[in-house]
Amino acid sequence: MTEKLKGIAGSMAAGKTDILIREARRCEYRRKNIAAFKPIIDDRWGSSDTIKSRSGKEFPAVAVNTPLEILECVQQLIAMDRKPDLVAIDEIQFFSPEIVDVIQVLLEADIKVVYAGLATDFRGEPFGSMPTLLSLSDEIIRPTAICEVCGDEATRSQRLINGEPANYTDPLIVIGDDEYEARCPKHHLVPGKPQPKINR
Repeated sequence: MTEKLKGIAGSMAAGKTDILIREARRCEYRRKNIAAFKPIIDDRWGSSDTIKSRSGKEFPAVAVNTPLEILECVQQLIAMDRKPDLVAIDEIQFFSPEIVDVIQVLLEADIKVVYAGLATDFRGEPFGSMPTLLSLSDEIIRPTAICEVCGDEATRSQRLINGEPANYTDPLIVIGDDEYEARCPKHHLVPGKPQPKINR
């Protein structure tokens, strides 16, 4: 790959992690060094040492609390003469805004970065640092899922509580797969969401 920063952005169940793992494996096949990371709060699959997709694909990874820990791990690898050619980061939307600076440091060190994350949260609003990261990316892959209601292309993540759409004021981050469905914009429902105010 010739680009330095590649983003993979979509809704729940769009296959983002599958694509991320494929990118890492392609680099591995070329006998390059890869370092993969994920946020420690993502414990859906019961393993802290792998990135895992719904389809069952896995790739070794380090679970970290903060973006700075990614940089520290990479610096340790460089000190051991194992500088990564590629850093892969899954569920990047969960990291603090510091992730943007960390990625820029990696790029300046001539390390390519590929990341996967939710473009929008359950409210249908930009999620974390994703807007900034996407604007900085050299390439963006936008996979879609299938709407659980109508079967059209899904670009939104619908959170459910006891089978009903979560309210706009519910907590922003809830980890889990059973609480979410992929939805198209038409069937993505957020009760209590403020309406746009337009002066006419």
